[in-house]
Amino acid sequence: MNEEKFFEELETLKDARRQTCEEIKSHGKPVIIFGAGEMAQPVTDELTKFDVEIDGYAVDEKYYKPEQNYLGRPVYKFSELSAEPEKYIFVLGLNDEGGRRSLAFLLDKKLKHYAVMPNLSMPITYEWIISNRRQLTETFNWLEDDLSRRTMRAYLKQKISRDPSFNINICQPNSYFNDLINGGGPRGSYIDCGAYRGDTIEKFIEWSGGAYEKILGVEADPINYAALEKFIRTKDYKNVATINCGVWNEQTTLTFDGRSNTSSTISEGGDVTIRAERIDDLVGEFGLKNVRLIKMDIEGSELNALKGAVETIGRDNPDLAVCVYHRTEDLITIPQFIKNLRADYKFYLRKHTFITDVELVLYAIA
Repeated sequence: MNEEKFFEELETLKDARRQTCEEIKSHGKPVIIFGAGEMAQPVTDELTKFDVEIDGYAVDEKYYKPEQNYLGRPVYKFSELSAEPEKYIFVLGLNDEGGRRSLAFLLDKKLKHYAVMPNLSMPITYEWIISNRRQLTETFNWLEDDLSRRTMRAYLKQKISRDPSFNINICQPNSYFNDLINGGGPRGSYIDCGAYRGDTIEKFIEWSGGAYEKILGVEADPINYAALEKFIRTKDYKNVATINCGVWNEQTTLTFDGRSNTSSTISEGGDVTIRAERIDDLVGEFGLKNVRLIKMDIEGSELNALKGAVETIGRDNPDLAVCVYHRTEDLITIPQFIKNLRADYKFYLRKHTFITDVELVLYAIA
């Protein structure tokens, strides 16, 4: 890393949100948020913090309903407003799956558009980056390829500026199962921590061509787990086991915030009590042999889960795909822990969403 230059670039971005909002206001034109779903609310909140007046929302035709309102403002057909782009200022307020529609919006040169996306994961500030400069540089220097290094730079720039355009040239949509990992192999096993409702198990089986020994899907949320069990039964997958628990560094009971979505998380103020297990114990309980891949997307529990997998990692040397965006310190503590455990792992960093600050994955490759 050309440290001085990079940190100078970050310093220019530390007031980027305010500057963007001031520029939006300076045009003196009606401000329209593109989107009227769950992302439009926090985008509205971000803009109103800086006294940007919102004049309305716009949606694609298939989502439009006559006389529709959102947050007390009118909702228009995006096609009609964008036909007269000189009249409006558009702000991205969409988080479509995969980000393809949002990306098309950002690349539309006819529009005067902006993006001030809210934090969906833990905040990272310029001040935090500066105070942890040495440790972040250490992580950066461990990364194996240029794309990983560009990804880390882009991620930190996005976190400070809230501008998703930094992702456009580094995003890799194929999450988890890509050319980095070695896969299960005919005698290998795969552990999916945060199996949700079975989507990543299905993708792994498709990616591996069914060449695996056993799969264990771990899901803490009881509602998601019920859907996961039903999905596996419906698909009639062979040698796939599931368990309703969290993964931790010890056998224990934890309080869980069960919101029945992809953001459910272990929390002291949670509403559900769950069982938590060590991966090392689950490997023995389910008779997993030759664990070749462990994936973790468990809403901030990744470091403790790794601490409960020390024996398995030391014995089987599996590839690891670990989310590093749930906690502010993840880009420091998770690589440090893995490197101290096994110095021979090679690190790669990939961003798997175009628009939001989520889906940043550290690949530790054996």
